[in-house]
Amino acid sequence: MNSASPRPAPRAVVEIELAGEILELRADHSVYWPAKRTLFVADTHFGKAGVFRRQGLGVPRGTTDTDLERLGAALNETGAERLIILGDFVHAPPAADAPWLARFAAWRERFAGVEMIVTRGNHDRADRLPIDCDIGWHAGSLFEAPFVLRHEPEADPRGAVLAGHIHPVVRLGDGSESLRAPVFWRHADGLMLPAFCSFAGGGRVSPREGDRVFVVGEGEVVEAMTPDRRTRAQ
Repeated sequence: MNSASPRPAPRAVVEIELAGEILELRADHSVYWPAKRTLFVADTHFGKAGVFRRQGLGVPRGTTDTDLERLGAALNETGAERLIILGDFVHAPPAADAPWLARFAAWRERFAGVEMIVTRGNHDRADRLPIDCDIGWHAGSLFEAPFVLRHEPEADPRGAVLAGHIHPVVRLGDGSESLRAPVFWRHADGLMLPAFCSFAGGGRVSPREGDRVFVVGEGEVVEAMTPDRRTRAQ
């Protein structure tokens, strides 16, 4: 008889409590705050593939369309009335004729009833797009009790920080039987979101004792044991 503790069942949405509020961690890399009907994503990096192609690099096409479809699905599924992007909304300031802008404008029109806010990240080097879109741009952190919303994950005495920037991943397994997986990282200062962009690398993070790590993949969110709980998330 196997006496090992059962692994948690995989789910497309996992609820956690942070600063007394319930947040839903979603398999599409977004976070939903039901009490405020607000959806959070980080690091959409719209236009990134086009930037790479202009540099002569062979990268896949269609990533913007794929990400807009995922984002629209998340808004529809949650019924969110607000979308807050935690920085790096774009990868670089787009030219007025950038092909993805027209597709984004059409997408924004479909979700015109959703308030959209961007807390500017290091890649957001302008405070508007070269097209007419209803987006509120916010420099620095945005405080909405009990959360501090910002791009870079720095501790803030006002409250728990929701941030991105790092594109957090962990390594699961050892040796040849290992992989790098994107994660939500619940740490002492708040919550770090994985990159929403489907064409993004990742920065490996090192969870500490008491942290919680939620691996995202194949349409599921699964809590991985942290080192103090004898896991292989490293």
